[in-house]
Amino acid sequence: MSKILKSIGGFLIGIAFLLLLISIAMLLIKGSVWVGVKVLPWLSIIMLIVFVIDIFIILPLGLFRKTKRVSGTGLVLSSYVYGVTIWFWALLITYFTWGALAVFIGLVIAGIGVVPIALLATIIKGQWANTGQIILFIVLTFGSRALGLYFVERADELAYEE
Repeated sequence: MSKILKSIGGFLIGIAFLLLLISIAMLLIKGSVWVGVKVLPWLSIIMLIVFVIDIFIILPLGLFRKTKRVSGTGLVLSSYVYGVTIWFWALLITYFTWGALAVFIGLVIAGIGVVPIALLATIIKGQWANTGQIILFIVLTFGSRALGLYFVERADELAYEE
């Protein structure tokens, strides 16, 4: 009888611990959504400013030998601004389209899974404009990072040749 009570007690403690973890995860998700709602308008403005600076200042600097490293570093830093913006936007799209469970699944996938889940949600819901924008922002994020790393690497090669 004692073993049965201990087993039941252990099972109940396990269930309580699992419920505690789920509650903490839901609080984190709700908090992230709250932060996303507050921060996304500002991130969008910052991203637009960074994009304009990239197009008119940073990219032309990549054409010259002496400023190629500065251009590459600027593009890599810009990619992080784009990445944070798309992440918060995808978090909100996922949450408001499919709910907290989808966000939880996305966060379990290395924290960045909300972007592919948001992409999937917009495709299934037929939100083609949002789908295109997510794809565009993914290309912008990884494209600017790749180009920036190429510029830095090329600057190193040119410095080595001299």
